[in-house]
Amino acid sequence: MRCVKRRTTFGSVIRAIHKPSLQQKSTGGKKPIPSSRLRKPKLTAAIRILQQAGLPDPTKLSNDLNIQLQTLIDSLCDLSVHDGLTGLVNATFFHAAMSGEIDRSARTGRTCGLILIDVDHFKNINDHYGHHAGDIALKSLAKRLKKSLRNMDTAARIGGEEFAVILPECTAEEAIHAASRLHDMLNPFAIKVGRQMLKITTSMGLVWTDGRPVLNSKTLLAQADRELYRAKQEGRGRLCYPQIRPTQISAKERAALIISRMDEESDVQ
Repeated sequence: MRCVKRRTTFGSVIRAIHKPSLQQKSTGGKKPIPSSRLRKPKLTAAIRILQQAGLPDPTKLSNDLNIQLQTLIDSLCDLSVHDGLTGLVNATFFHAAMSGEIDRSARTGRTCGLILIDVDHFKNINDHYGHHAGDIALKSLAKRLKKSLRNMDTAARIGGEEFAVILPECTAEEAIHAASRLHDMLNPFAIKVGRQMLKITTSMGLVWTDGRPVLNSKTLLAQADRELYRAKQEGRGRLCYPQIRPTQISAKERAALIISRMDEESDVQ
């Protein structure tokens, strides 16, 4: 048996050198960058934001860079939708949530409520007792809201001393009952500033969807704001809302109800 020696050409050597490995094929033919050459990301600015918000430094929680980055991303995402002082969701999240509820109300025909809450004479509190007292009042109000709402409800701080509450799956009567309960709880409520106890009142405006198309969350918010303004004009410390419209039954619905009742009576006979 004769062995045949395969001739090696210069071209075959070049092709062998440049032939991508299996690892290179998985990366599109490019050589992966060694981990030792990866540049560590600069997290100083992001960490400073977390520290200013009173959150822990993720680099001190773990030595794993991936865990540090994930913790940093999660913390920044949380900060982006929450109010730093009260812990409630902010105006950006509120408008998105309200838009979603309006869309769902239009699809299903089920109503949802919206409450606006404003701290009465808030400027006087800041002027006479300092901004620290104002912060205590806002945090105390937010804490009371959190304890009093359902899990499906959304409480938000949408302005300086202005709060909003979304009440999904809530009829007009149920919304009035919920708003009245919150109003009684917050009028008045007391905070301690130094050795003094301050009694604080709030004004509220309540509206709800009624199955008719609403343009957007700002439209419903404007309606609630008008009710809030009326509460202020009528002496503060009040809850105002529109009259409940009587349920309107169309001729087609009325005919269907009559036929259904007649069918029930014939079954009984």
